Amino acid sequence: MASYFQLILDTTAPTGTSISLPQRTSSVNITASLAATGATYMKLWGDICATAGGAAIAESDASWVAFSATAAIILTATDGTKTVYAKFKDDVGNESASVNASTILDSAVPIVTIVGPDVSTISKVAGYNVSAFSFSANETFVEWTVRVVPSADSLHTAGTEIPTTGGSTNMHGTTETAASTAVNCTIYGADLETASSGDGAKIVKVFVKDLTGNWSI
Repeated sequence: MASYFQLILDTTAPTGTSISLPQRTSSVNITASLAATGATYMKLWGDICATAGGAAIAESDASWVAFSATAAIILTATDGTKTVYAKFKDDVGNESASVNASTILDSAVPIVTIVGPDVSTISKVAGYNVSAFSFSANETFVEWTVRVVPSADSLHTAGTEIPTTGGSTNMHGTTETAASTAVNCTIYGADLETASSGDGAKIVKVFVKDLTGNWSI
């Protein structure tokens, strides 16, 4: 029979700890990426719902769960900056310091305002073949499209984008544009006919996409 044994002393908390979140999101459901060397357990808290698998708003209400490199998180519902905290623990109770990351929840679609058009009827005859208008949005946008659509409540995938081969301008763009900044546009009769053949009233609608990827409606 042995008269001795070895007992390991481990006072080192998990190292290399981190949490990362998407920079922006339009959904409250996101995935966090986590890292920690030597971690067996983790817990999450912050601007997240208590229903998100052991997570809670306050650290004292959060539960330790098995460490995983990813975690599904349900953010609290109001738009704005959301911060999520994480802490890690090994199998003998050594806890790391907390780390955190933030994301911007933006579920609101941008709102477009059109000024114009300067004329309501155009043809393909020089001098009568162009209509001008401008538009802006209530928040920064990174893409836009001007389309002939089937109805006033159509979405950005409906209808046909007006081409620019006949002289029309700014029917599509990918320039980051600040809120309330006007984009000036012209529609020529030839391009309007290409997008929607035949005489008659055409519904022209402007759609913009914000920084998060939300399209106006």
